[in-house]
Amino acid sequence: MSVLEKLQQKRFAWFYLAPFLFYCLLIFSLSAQSDLASVSPVAIPDKVAHLLEYAGFGFLLLRLLRYLEPEAEYVKHLIWVLSAALIYGLSDEIHQYYVPNREFSWMDLLADGAGGYLGARVWMILAEKIKSR
Repeated sequence: MSVLEKLQQKRFAWFYLAPFLFYCLLIFSLSAQSDLASVSPVAIPDKVAHLLEYAGFGFLLLRLLRYLEPEAEYVKHLIWVLSAALIYGLSDEIHQYYVPNREFSWMDLLADGAGGYLGARVWMILAEKIKSR
């Protein structure tokens, strides 16, 4: 089945694309909050929050990419995930610059990229364990 045929399937839209897009929307909505303490019941250090937030991003994006191109090299998909995490993280940091009580931070952007990579690696490890069973 070609990539185009996979893109046209309802299964792709609901099982692979929708969770990723919903997660991106969640990241955007959290970025729009002036006071994150009102959203989170647990105080999480800022860099850890960025790392964990983008780990989910990387996990879901690699899952999506592996569905579309299961035969492709993991390195190719890891580059895509890292690039997407950095680009989306940059847009997130620019967005936060305009939100009251929030700021642009290069260290947050670095945590976003690291989180995206970490999430993709977790997906890879889990996929290999499932495949070896």
